[in-house]
Amino acid sequence: MTSQAVQPAIDWDIGDKSSMVSIGTHKLYLSVSGPDRKSGQPIIVLMQGLGSIIDEWVAVRRLVIPFARWLNYDRSGMGRSENPPEPPEAIGAVSVATELDMLLKNAGVAPPYIVVCHSWGGITSREFLHLRPKDIVGMVFVDANTENTFDGGKWPLPYINAVVGDQNLIETTGLAAAHKLSKEEWAGWEKEQNDPRHQITELAESRGYPGDSPVLAAKKQFERQPLGGHPISVIRANTPRDFQLMYDAGVAAGNGTEEERALYREYLSNWDEKDHRWQEEILRLSNFGKLVHAAHSGHNVQMVDPELVAEEIKWVWDHVV
Repeated sequence: MTSQAVQPAIDWDIGDKSSMVSIGTHKLYLSVSGPDRKSGQPIIVLMQGLGSIIDEWVAVRRLVIPFARWLNYDRSGMGRSENPPEPPEAIGAVSVATELDMLLKNAGVAPPYIVVCHSWGGITSREFLHLRPKDIVGMVFVDANTENTFDGGKWPLPYINAVVGDQNLIETTGLAAAHKLSKEEWAGWEKEQNDPRHQITELAESRGYPGDSPVLAAKKQFERQPLGGHPISVIRANTPRDFQLMYDAGVAAGNGTEEERALYREYLSNWDEKDHRWQEEILRLSNFGKLVHAAHSGHNVQMVDPELVAEEIKWVWDHVV
């Protein structure tokens, strides 16, 4: 009888490496880079937004890996990761957090973790925090959603959709001109965004989003302060400007009825105040944190102002290590 060779376990704490890692039903793409990890030292774990991919974060990663070890992965059905055997119609934050939990366990990437999250990642990361409350020692929230964003997940709003129409939001909001990715990196990001497989997964995540807020709210994390004294940084972007630009472009294109436009304007009238409140509330997860305003950046701060994001990661890192 001949013995079957056993694949040696990957040591994710040293060297730059990537691999497909099984989570039982299918495999996810996992990549790490940066300095070798010392015993007990944290690793940065990225949780990107709805329909978002790790390619958006290459500029931030370049600035972080000189001082910290960085981990990113593609969610199911995106990028290099496989589809689940039976792709769901809707993907919720709990399932995203559960998959990440399984991925880290199966790969053998031990805690502690510093979680960096953006947009919907603000919700998925807090579901991950619920699963691993003792393993997360710091967090950076980049224009992150909470259970109260959009007045409790009531999104998309039909009158906003009517006014926005089919405009190219990347052009409208100025992201195409303001991003700091290389020409090749931008082309790769656009290719993934336009991939039908990616779009199917993004649609499933969009279907799951409205149900995430009540599930997270029931955990009462703002009241329980699960991060204790661990550091958190909250970066608030200028998303009200994005929505104003979208309104202006929609009206210029003749989109929406007068009633729909009036409802949109009413929503915009107190958006800045509400958005500030939603972002400030995140600080209640810990008794040690700060709020930073990226006034000159729209929602995708990681692509427009990667230096600021890296600076806040460094601030958290320095207060952990």
